[in-house]
Amino acid sequence: MTTRTDRTDVQPDLTALRARYERANQTSSTGLASGILMLAGLYLALSPWVIQSIGEFSLAASNMITGVAVALLAVGFARSFGNLHVIAWVTPVIGAWAIVSPWVIYRRSGIVPIDSALVGPMPTATWLSNVIAGGVVLLAGLALGLSGGRGGHAREGRPRA
Repeated sequence: MTTRTDRTDVQPDLTALRARYERANQTSSTGLASGILMLAGLYLALSPWVIQSIGEFSLAASNMITGVAVALLAVGFARSFGNLHVIAWVTPVIGAWAIVSPWVIYRRSGIVPIDSALVGPMPTATWLSNVIAGGVVLLAGLALGLSGGRGGHAREGRPRA
């Protein structure tokens, strides 16, 4: 039978680090960023139906997958930011993907343009929706990523190094 030991005796700063991320999780700015991130993810997942662009299946699938991933990350950040802070950098990357995906994926203007009479030009609502939702995800992700680095030593009574 193996016993699990707490590794705080080996790394005494581990307890302080956990407490720091728990304090960051309890701030109103982290809660606000997580909430905005979740709403943006849900909108991104539903946007093909909201703006009536479900005719372009590949972009709709990308938005659905990206939106669900962002919403799940937001719920994870709200629930346990102390454990997930190490992957907070993924959120701005997903936001950047949401911004550029209409031009990368859309058939007539993508990396490999396919000229077809069946595919019309990309509607303004499609790319504008992705740019706005992606921008919100990118900014909220940056706010979450930076909030994990806050909670400085000055509040703990120790001088900053």
